[in-house]
Amino acid sequence: MTASHPQRAVCLTEETTEWLCLLGQEQRIVGISGYTVRQPRARQDEPRIILFLDGRIDRIVAL
Repeated sequence: MTASHPQRAVCLTEETTEWLCLLGQEQRIVGISGYTVRQPRARQDEPRIILFLDGRIDRIVAL
């Protein structure tokens, strides 16, 4: 992929995390939802940056 494509992804839902993993793009994930349970590897490796009502915009932007 070229530099014009996003290189990093903050997944605000479990489905986004799952799709990126299924597409073989898990290396792009830099943050996930606190509710992510599918894709256990992502849950272990990536920081949880958002819950339903407790989004941390500053942490999302930093990632």
